[in-house]
Amino acid sequence: MAQSDLNLIDFWLIVRKRRAMVLFATVLVSLFTAVMPYLIGPESTYKTSSRVRYERSTTATGLLQETVSVSEGSDIATQAEVIRSFPVMKRVAVQLGLIAKDIEAPALDKGLDEKSVRPTPEFLNIIYGLQSRIEATQEGSTNIIKVTATADDPKKAERYATLTAEAYREENIYNRNRQVIDARRFVEGQLQALEISLREAEQALTEFKEQEGQVFVTEEAREALMQYQQLEAQQEKLLRVKKEVANQLESLKRAGEIGTTSNRVYSDEVEALISTLNKRMVDLTQERNNLLINYTPQHALVKELDRKVRNVKEEMIRELEGKLGTFSERERAIQESIVRYKDRYLSLPQAAIRLSRLERDVMVNSNLYASLKSKHQEFMIKGAERIEEVSIIEPAVEPTRPINAPNLPLNMFLGLLMGGMVGLVAAFLKESLDTSIGTIEEVEAYLKVPVLGVIPRVDRKEIERDIQQGFKEKLAPETMDLYCNLVSLFDSQSPLAEGYRSLRTVIEFSGLAQGQRVLAFVSAGAQEGKSTSAVNLAIALAQDGKRVLLVDADLRKPVLHERLGLEQTPGLSEVLLGTVPYTEAIRTVTDLILGKLGVDTVINAPGLTI
Repeated sequence: MAQSDLNLIDFWLIVRKRRAMVLFATVLVSLFTAVMPYLIGPESTYKTSSRVRYERSTTATGLLQETVSVSEGSDIATQAEVIRSFPVMKRVAVQLGLIAKDIEAPALDKGLDEKSVRPTPEFLNIIYGLQSRIEATQEGSTNIIKVTATADDPKKAERYATLTAEAYREENIYNRNRQVIDARRFVEGQLQALEISLREAEQALTEFKEQEGQVFVTEEAREALMQYQQLEAQQEKLLRVKKEVANQLESLKRAGEIGTTSNRVYSDEVEALISTLNKRMVDLTQERNNLLINYTPQHALVKELDRKVRNVKEEMIRELEGKLGTFSERERAIQESIVRYKDRYLSLPQAAIRLSRLERDVMVNSNLYASLKSKHQEFMIKGAERIEEVSIIEPAVEPTRPINAPNLPLNMFLGLLMGGMVGLVAAFLKESLDTSIGTIEEVEAYLKVPVLGVIPRVDRKEIERDIQQGFKEKLAPETMDLYCNLVSLFDSQSPLAEGYRSLRTVIEFSGLAQGQRVLAFVSAGAQEGKSTSAVNLAIALAQDGKRVLLVDADLRKPVLHERLGLEQTPGLSEVLLGTVPYTEAIRTVTDLILGKLGVDTVINAPGLTI
């Protein structure tokens, strides 16, 4: 392509010329961008969500006459993190069958703390793998939490989201009602021990009556024995409470881990300060557990809570030590009273004293058993009326398509856009590298000579159609081929014939006017139309009254004789070799008449004379 300034028309002509390349590049790139995401794209990922509502319970009824406040740390943001916590994920893993249910079920009954859920690295990988697939976020400023699960299978995604919401609800119920469960288990253990004590006391009373028979006691002695028994009952109760306080004090002084329930105090004796401190200990412990979901024990916030827990613990120890000292003084006073009564009652019959004691043991054990039985029924009712702060308001549904599915319309649009750009770049690149000559200006610039004429390219079928219109009968293929090569003779009104006449005119005004009488037709390659152009130009010159001698100098593959329907020999080769005079090798109109053209065609052709 010649180097010249290009305008918009030139660009359009280049695009039109290379339209096949542009179209091919556009289609290829579009198909590539549409198909490749399905072949080498990432694995399909499905996502679905369930929604839970968290309604914060501000207070709960105290267990064993202890008021417990819900920790201030239990806000919606904290609960969103609790959903992804270790206990909840462990419940999900059990439900999914990733963890042996028969092994982990006891742990679920006992509570899900971090110590009971880290047996092996494989176990941790399962839990952390589930955590990476779960996301919990608060919806706006509401108390609704959106639980989102991702998986490589739509059924898995739906199951992850549903089981996580259910596990979070179960874990919340368990934590909120853990005190009821602990107290109920404690009372059940006490009931079993007291039932044995009551049975033994009744058995001892029955055996005494069978052995001693009827024992008579005066009213004064009975009154004295009743006073003595009351003092012994007070002493026994005081010893029991004192022992309980001592056990609590020993439990608090033991170096236990901060954040566990071992720092709490359970007591039937309601003391304002102990109850307040115990409530404060519960709040701080729960707030610390919530912080440990996101932070390590070395974090500043966790350390600050540890300091507060230690302060409350020390204050509880001081209070219990004070109570223990008070109980010791009361025990000494009751012991002195018992000694005084004991001296007065030595004169009483031993059988009466023993009978009174056995009856008192049965009565005390019966009253305690009835009291604990009533307390156990209260805990059973509270367990049935469990605190539920979490409710599932929207279950997860199975997703229908992956979140990373290829966007076919967008990919096709981008493919068309990029393909068009690649096609245009390739077209202009090929055009810039194209060194062929394609325009009149390029020919004149390259050869430094003017262009005399342009013979248009006309479709062969159009030429055949125009020639056939001049004949009534259908021409034979051989005849039609002969006539198509002589358009100046058989289709003089065609654009092709007009092109040869225009060339004739230019030659007459340029070359012939200057005395140039010889014209040579050459081409860069075979089958480029030099023989056809030479024959038709010769006919056009003859039609203009010129005497024309047409010489076929193509010694390798001559075709002029075929174009005119003549015999090949004798020809130029014989003349050059001297075997035939040139006058005998020249063919005239007479030879054309005798050839394939026929007499009618030659005689009727204008400008051809014998």
